[in-house]
Amino acid sequence: MAQHSLSAKKMAIMVSAGFDETQFIDLQKSMMSQNGWLKVISNKPGLVNGANNGMLGMAYPVDAVLSETLAIDYDGLIIPGGAAHIEKLKQEPHAIRILRAFLREDMPVLFVGESDMLLSDIETDIVAADFIEEPVCVVKNVVKATADATMSSALSALAQALGYSEEEQAA
Repeated sequence: MAQHSLSAKKMAIMVSAGFDETQFIDLQKSMMSQNGWLKVISNKPGLVNGANNGMLGMAYPVDAVLSETLAIDYDGLIIPGGAAHIEKLKQEPHAIRILRAFLREDMPVLFVGESDMLLSDIETDIVAADFIEEPVCVVKNVVKATADATMSSALSALAQALGYSEEEQAA
C-alpha cells in the first residue's frame, strides 16, 4: 500500500467562535510538520476566537469566509471539536453546504471530538454507528478522531483517506 502524505495539500479547517483551541493548535503543528497548508474558514471575516478549558481563547485570523468558500478549492476538510462552535456551525447554511459538498464528492473530512454531530443534520450514508470506538476511525473518506486522539495520527488517517480519494479519481 502506498504511503500517503499531506505535503503540499491545501486543507480547510472550518471553525466558528468557541472551537477547541488545543486541538486547533495541535492540528496546525501537525500540518506544518508535514508541509501542508491549513486555511481557516469561518462564518465571519477577520478574527475567530477559540476556547480553552471553557474560557475564551486566543483570536486567529480567518483566511476565507464560509459564504465565499467552495469545497473544490481544497483537498480536504478538518472540523475541530468544541460544543459552542459546533452549535454555531449547525445553524450556518454555508457550513452545511460546504460539508455536503465534501461528502458528496467523496473528499476527505476529519471530524475531531464532538464535531461529528454535524453529520446528524446532513443526508449521508455515513452515520455515527459506523464509527467504532477507537481514537481514530476511518469510514470511506471520513475520519473520526476522539478528543483525546493525537492530531498527528488523525492527520495520518486523513492523508490515507486523501490517498484513497485520489486513487478513485484516477481510476
